[in-house]
Amino acid sequence: MRLYISADIEGIAGVVTRSHTSPDGFEYERAREWMTGEVVAACEAAEVAGVEEIVISDSHGSGENLLLELLPKGTQVIRSWPRPLAMMQGLETGPFAAAMLIGYHAGSTAMGGVLAHTMTGRIREIRLNGEVASETVLSAAIAAHFHVPVVLATGDDVYCAHAREVFGDIETAEVKWAHGTLSARTLRPDDARELVRHKAAAAMERLSDFKPRGVTTPVTMEIDFKNRMQPELLDYLPNVERPAAYTVRFVATDMLEASKFLEFVTMYDADA
Repeated sequence: MRLYISADIEGIAGVVTRSHTSPDGFEYERAREWMTGEVVAACEAAEVAGVEEIVISDSHGSGENLLLELLPKGTQVIRSWPRPLAMMQGLETGPFAAAMLIGYHAGSTAMGGVLAHTMTGRIREIRLNGEVASETVLSAAIAAHFHVPVVLATGDDVYCAHAREVFGDIETAEVKWAHGTLSARTLRPDDARELVRHKAAAAMERLSDFKPRGVTTPVTMEIDFKNRMQPELLDYLPNVERPAAYTVRFVATDMLEASKFLEFVTMYDADA
């Protein structure tokens, strides 16, 4: 049995400000340890449940945050960018029995949540077939393309409520409680690891309860930007529409094509 994990950092216990998320920031090195610890906890629970192989996507920032030497022996890690499936790269090596989203966060237009955003600071909102798409919705749709259900989501209380709205009766681990964008009440790292380990074990016991959560095809992706330059330049492409000054629309045959377009949009520099 194989397990897939996508790990971000904003939803990790103890992480509350942007300085925790960037290599030049205060306590970033400690935040990397906290992130790695929660991923390890999920891996340990999965291995007890019979998982023999785990593929982990390091899905934050540079994609080089997890401390590899602290991960369980035999795990494989997706690192750095760009990559066609973004935060869910590695799923193409399936089959996988399940996927877990560790350290995720609320989307850019959510009313609350620590460090809430969607993909990049350039984007205000993404929609798939008219539905507002957080990184969780995007990840779920890519997982569903490969027939993989998401069984566990961890992060702050605002994010976990969002995950339950997206997936229904999913296992969630609330490792902190948001006061605002840059403040939260948080568990200690070892307590957070214990909670993640417990919830991951519960998820593995309920695998038959979960179903993939996808989108219908073709996939209409709309992206609202925060400035005009990106949509203006993207409108030069023959397969991209610009229905409004800050918005582009792209119709993809499936989520793989949609993911490649979004990766291009987030990785190219319109101001270069």
